[in-house]
Amino acid sequence: MINENKKIMNYFTLAGFLSGVFMFCVRLYDPKGMNLFLMRFNRWLIAVIFVSSLLALLVLIITGDGKKLLFTFSSGILIFLALTSLTPPALQFTREFVYFGEEGVSTNALLRALGFSLGLFTSFLISLCACEVVKALNNFIQKKIFMLAGLIIFACEYFCSALGALNRLRIIPTSDLVFNIMIWHSNNPNAFIFIQLFIALIMLIFVIVTHKKPVGEFANKALLRKEKARLRDCRRWSKALFFFGAIVIFIVVVLHYYDTKPPAEVQPEEYAIENNIISVPLDQVSDGHLHKFDYKTPNGYDVRFLIVKKPAGNAYGVGLDACEICGIAGYFERGDEVVCRRCDVVMNKNTIGFKGGCNPIPFDYKVENRIIFIDVKELIKHELRFK
Repeated sequence: MINENKKIMNYFTLAGFLSGVFMFCVRLYDPKGMNLFLMRFNRWLIAVIFVSSLLALLVLIITGDGKKLLFTFSSGILIFLALTSLTPPALQFTREFVYFGEEGVSTNALLRALGFSLGLFTSFLISLCACEVVKALNNFIQKKIFMLAGLIIFACEYFCSALGALNRLRIIPTSDLVFNIMIWHSNNPNAFIFIQLFIALIMLIFVIVTHKKPVGEFANKALLRKEKARLRDCRRWSKALFFFGAIVIFIVVVLHYYDTKPPAEVQPEEYAIENNIISVPLDQVSDGHLHKFDYKTPNGYDVRFLIVKKPAGNAYGVGLDACEICGIAGYFERGDEVVCRRCDVVMNKNTIGFKGGCNPIPFDYKVENRIIFIDVKELIKHELRFK
């Protein structure tokens, strides 16, 4: 029965991965045409995953036995749906190894590919260690406690995600409670990961403490040695889980912080203004770096705007230090990249000055005699964005 349950779980896992790959390929085949459909599909999928997690939790509570075929199918369906949802964004990282303007084979691209591979490998090792640690628990009561805890945290995480998804689908109206939950989840995206790791920490400590010495009598020394070897393996798997969990925390907290930490705010540069016309010489902004400027409107609003020379040709990107998606969070420069401060999206410099996405909001200007001229009326139009 155990082998049969394992086969069923393996089938659901493989089917979920292949389903996710299929959804990723659909997006690649027609990125524009399928964008709206996939967005709605993913939002409904998140809601269905939440319902499936509640179903698996209910089955586990009612049956009282994780070996039951009903629980195997309910958890298998949950794994299938979760992998369908998580596989496409994971595979999407493979398309970001080479940034715009970089060579196909470069040090940065190879480092990104290596980091992606190590991330997948670490995730696999953590899953393997967690499974072995769960197997090491002495009885099902202990296993059930940790399985229930893990499922409850998983369901809570997808409850927050489903709430936001259904709100965007206009199934759930916006209220103060819904809005506060969405904001909290957005500001604490790794909270549930840390809670799951905390539960794993308690579980592995429990296994280490309760698997030090053999308990009971053994018919012969061979069986005693076999039990000692089993206990030793349990402790080793527990220590391995602790080690790889620590690596995940280090990556998520420390490395991510240093990788995404914005540099000090770029100070606004000087410019000339005459008859309500701002003029910026191209020579001042022709080095390919991000240049920021600030104009204080008659109503007292500080309207920030930026100028950057595009890599291709002699064109320049001009726009507000704000976008339609992330508001006035603004942008900073990381190396040769222009990055949004709020969502950490890297801008394609060649698209700065065009509408859409996380691009800086464009406004009208003109270039004459190697000087960029900006009418302050264009900036006053957007002053309320910077209130």
